[in-house]
Amino acid sequence: MKKSTAASNQLVLFALWCCACVSVLRSSNHTLIFQKESNFRNCSCVSSIPDCGFALANLMCKCRTVFSKDIDKTSPTFSHSSRLVVWLSDTTTVGLLLNYSSVPSLRLSLCNPDAVLTEYLVIFGLKELCVTNPKSKVKYPLQNITIYSTRGAVVESSLQNGTGFSFYISFLNMALMHGDSKLKAYSVPNVTNIAEYFPDLQYDTTSFPLETGSSLVTFIYV
Repeated sequence: MKKSTAASNQLVLFALWCCACVSVLRSSNHTLIFQKESNFRNCSCVSSIPDCGFALANLMCKCRTVFSKDIDKTSPTFSHSSRLVVWLSDTTTVGLLLNYSSVPSLRLSLCNPDAVLTEYLVIFGLKELCVTNPKSKVKYPLQNITIYSTRGAVVESSLQNGTGFSFYISFLNMALMHGDSKLKAYSVPNVTNIAEYFPDLQYDTTSFPLETGSSLVTFIYV
């Protein structure tokens, strides 16, 4: 009887463990993009892949090649409703892919420690950002920042209400990938005309929606 009870308990624990594993796998569904020579690999992954694990990504994820020549540089290339992971080798090239794209949750990992990170990225709809530098010994190898959440939390504590904005735009200084300094962010709420409010910023205003309404503009830097 005791053996039967013990075996039954083990089966229950095993079933619970399997359910937990399935839950983790499902929650890890994401799109992964990384550079391959002058082109890109766009992968759909059901589980997390270690940063810069190119061979494992090709093995474990469903991937297709995106040719650089096919990227439309005049409009956002990608629009994601879920988490996007990007492994950076060349910020200039990846900028062609991500600039003026719509991504709510973004993870950027630096896979080339020799990359010159002087570019800016302009991302629409960004609410969560994670940056990692796994290839070198840095002070801040992993950093997270939440621009906005359903609980109304935003970067600046002085912004008490994170709801009601019709448009979100973030300017990312790619030097943040170095991991030498702590990630910083500054948000300006209720901007109705971005070009007039920030006349000195260099960006392509033609990529913005014609009507932005009340916008939350965030600068992320180190």
